[in-house]
Amino acid sequence: METTIILAILFTYIVVGGIRVFIGLDLRKWTSWLYGIYGFLSGFLIGFLIADIQLGLQGGAIFALAVMYGGAMIHWHRQRFKGK
Repeated sequence: METTIILAILFTYIVVGGIRVFIGLDLRKWTSWLYGIYGFLSGFLIGFLIADIQLGLQGGAIFALAVMYGGAMIHWHRQRFKGK
């Protein structure tokens, strides 16, 4: 049962996070920060279901960092090369 929940959360995170990273995140907008919160919650739930709260916090931080950093870099590169 836990494996199914973990795979569902991970698949949803990969789809949603991948799309948003591909589009890019403008960190000046509050809606972009919602994807960071979503990444943290996804990582926290996966880590918590696997082991404990400590692993959940670490997993949440890694997932949130991956979405926020990847999305911000894509957005920055697009702004830089479009000349805006």
